[in-house]
Amino acid sequence: MDADTAADFAALGLPIPDSFPTDPDPFDVMQANWRAVTAFLALETQWRVATGPTGLIWCGLDYAAAAAAVRGRTLRAWQRLLADLRVMEAAALEVLNG
Repeated sequence: MDADTAADFAALGLPIPDSFPTDPDPFDVMQANWRAVTAFLALETQWRVATGPTGLIWCGLDYAAAAAAVRGRTLRAWQRLLADLRVMEAAALEVLNG
């Protein structure tokens, strides 16, 4: 986690999760997954989040924003990409919501 993100957490009164990687290791992406990974990263600011007494509750990606971000794809390509995004979203939600 960089200093700006840590400051954002502090300003919101949120604890930094123990499982939050401080310096993520680089990783390889199979060429077949590259479009899905880059789309997922492009949507990093498009999460639906609710607040409650225990802090943030991550609900999932905003699919309308996702569709707008990948405008111009065929319906079939969008369906394949959406399926891949949902797999990554489910894994991310497990981590984000602990």
